[in-house]
Amino acid sequence: MVATVIDAILGNDVATLIALAEENPSVLRERYHMDTLGETILHLATKLGRKEIFEAIINLGPSLVGVTNLDGDTPLHFAARWGHATIVAQILASGYAEFTALNGRGETAFVVACRYSHPDVASLILEGTSSITIGEFYATFVLGEYTDIARRMLEKFPKLAWNADGELSTPLHYACNANNLEITKMLLEIDECLAERVNKDGFTPLHLAAMKCSIPILKEFSDKAPRSFDILTPAKETVFHLAAEQKNTPAFYFMAESPDRNNLLHHVDRYGNTVLHTAVMSSCYSVIVCITYDTTIDISAKNIRGLEAVDLINVDDEDYDKISGWLRFDAKQIRNPIGPQQGNYNIGNISEYKMQMLETYEAPTNKESKMHAEALQNARNTITVVAVLIASVAFTCGINPPGGVYQEGPYKGKSTAGTTLAFKIFSISNNIALFTSLCIVILLVSIIPYRTRPLMNFLKLTHRMLWVAVASMALAYVAAASIIIPHIEGTRWLFTTVLSISTVMLGATDRQVTDNDGYYFY
Repeated sequence: MVATVIDAILGNDVATLIALAEENPSVLRERYHMDTLGETILHLATKLGRKEIFEAIINLGPSLVGVTNLDGDTPLHFAARWGHATIVAQILASGYAEFTALNGRGETAFVVACRYSHPDVASLILEGTSSITIGEFYATFVLGEYTDIARRMLEKFPKLAWNADGELSTPLHYACNANNLEITKMLLEIDECLAERVNKDGFTPLHLAAMKCSIPILKEFSDKAPRSFDILTPAKETVFHLAAEQKNTPAFYFMAESPDRNNLLHHVDRYGNTVLHTAVMSSCYSVIVCITYDTTIDISAKNIRGLEAVDLINVDDEDYDKISGWLRFDAKQIRNPIGPQQGNYNIGNISEYKMQMLETYEAPTNKESKMHAEALQNARNTITVVAVLIASVAFTCGINPPGGVYQEGPYKGKSTAGTTLAFKIFSISNNIALFTSLCIVILLVSIIPYRTRPLMNFLKLTHRMLWVAVASMALAYVAAASIIIPHIEGTRWLFTTVLSISTVMLGATDRQVTDNDGYYFY
């Protein structure tokens, strides 16, 4: 029977459909499984856009309008997806339309219409619905540029502007997050206090605008809600911190141009970080230049950890040389140079003279950085060679123990000094040296860091392991010397001398490494 009904729908045969429904009314509620979604014949008629068939079905069973398929879609969802405005109007006229019904993707029919670019359908649904959600408002300017629909939505539901979702985000939060100027204008015209509402994370709409938006949106806030610029985040960050953190350079420049925000520009966050600290941590070179060149922020200011901005430079960043060049330059030379271009500058406009000064300073920095990277690679190669040598010596000594082996008898091939304390110390130390050096070789051959900081950390590890191997080899040598040196009158002082030499030399070397001055050690 269902197959016959489907044939009638496919053939747009209204008379046959009505006859089949009168003969067996339950056929209208049967589900077909052509696409495994368990759709009703009303879903099929909607998808195909059969207006006459659709009208006949809802006349026979109007409650079918609210039936969903296995994916949660009502016929209204289908009509919105396929853009059948006439069928949407028929559903609205039936009085059974489910405007708030959510499908399996959590979308109402209005959102579906916006997603699939059917503004005419969205407008019809807006006219028929008695409620609207922030998500549906958001869909008008994120899933499509339907500013007119958003305006009519606010006119019909004026309280929507003050509504908040589960994250306490208002429509203005959404508008700023989407960088939508027109919607932002609408909402600020309704109530400028909306700019001071905070979401669950403690961010106002302006905070989101400082991170993501263009200058025209910030200008709207500056003109209509200037007080919102003074609101801090839970971490005591200003809009300048947020702009620098997200590398929104145009926004930073625009806000910095206002003399009224000078105090805000010098504000520090909860951790004592100035805007310069934040710009350095985010590697925002253009903002760093603006701060050092056009503001009076203290370049040498320290946060609560006692770190200056220069201490936070990421050596792996591609702009490392530029940033370190600016921050290691004397602040007085940057801000008060003695040169022909003094006094001729604006924000974002660096004089040729000062650029020349910066370039002359950057040259040695670049060279130093390259030398540092080359030195690290050389150190890596050196450690590999030394580890191989230690492993070779330790292996040889382990096979040919001090004092020799028995040549015959039940202990043939065994160490002649195997039962002595000195040999036990030798054996343990020699094995530590052997396997530690082998581990070093495996690590250096298998892991190849290509950035400076990981390579430096990696070399610190292998350098400590190398010290263990060297110390163990030295201890093994002293123990071996104790075995082979005769403990008789006239030679007893030899062992004491060997022990003293090894202790003094290794101890002095360790102290030199620890108390270095002007040299770089791991």
